[in-house]
Amino acid sequence: MKISTGQVFERAVTQMTTQQAKLAQMQTQLASGKQIVQPSDDPDKAAIIQRLNTAYERQEVYETSLDSVNNRLVAEESALMGTDNILQRLRELAVRASSDTLTAGDRKIIAIEVSTLKDAVVALSNTQDITGNYVFSGSMTKTIPFAIDNVGATVYKGDDRYVEVDVSEQLRLAMNRPGNEVFASVVRQEAGSDAQRVSFFSVIDDFISALNNNETAGVQRSLAEVSELSENLSGSLADVGSRMLVVDSQREMLSDAKLRYKTLLSGVEDLDYAKAVTALSAEMLSLEAAQSSFAKISQLSLFNYM
Repeated sequence: MKISTGQVFERAVTQMTTQQAKLAQMQTQLASGKQIVQPSDDPDKAAIIQRLNTAYERQEVYETSLDSVNNRLVAEESALMGTDNILQRLRELAVRASSDTLTAGDRKIIAIEVSTLKDAVVALSNTQDITGNYVFSGSMTKTIPFAIDNVGATVYKGDDRYVEVDVSEQLRLAMNRPGNEVFASVVRQEAGSDAQRVSFFSVIDDFISALNNNETAGVQRSLAEVSELSENLSGSLADVGSRMLVVDSQREMLSDAKLRYKTLLSGVEDLDYAKAVTALSAEMLSLEAAQSSFAKISQLSLFNYM
């Protein structure tokens, strides 16, 4: 079959246009460092890249949640350690105040220190995290957990709900423990009366009252109850410590997962620069050869008759 000069010309133009487009794509790949510049370059690979990117971003969301949990736990641990130190001091004062050698005046002096220590514990129970949320108010993070009511008692204003967040596909972690669990009540059993629950701060208030009224029996009862408060708080501290260990462990797992996804992404989408530069050079030589041939064809006299 005879091919006209016009067809030869048209094919040459089409070939050069195709080569120029390919050359432009290769230059774009080199500039971006990616094999796939747009989904149409390779739809199958583009779909894989999309799935891997989504999985990677999900790990970053989990890391952000872990950071939030950790910030709350750090604030909680600091408050509880401060409270634990104060309870130890209250216990020391209760032991001293139980002595028969102390006078009523001595116990009133101790009552002043106990009152100051109570104020310090109230302040710690109303700890806020770095975002300004109250740590011990349950899910009511904008509500102060412990406040003074109209009769002067320190009462809990939060709720008993836990705030949980996803830190992986399978794991949810509590960001908090409600204040009425952390600053737990004790059971008081007195002769001739039914057992009753006494709140954390009422125990301290009763201790102050016993000191001011020089009631040795009341002071001795306070010694036992303050010791129980301290034991309960130790359990809360242990709980915080265990949750912090989970956070650290989960953070390592997320870091490993991100590295795996990053490696997979690199294998699918990253450009092999050495191969790409070699291919670009070859394509440029091919285009230059095509342009040279086209220039020669264009000068043939036959084209002058088209």
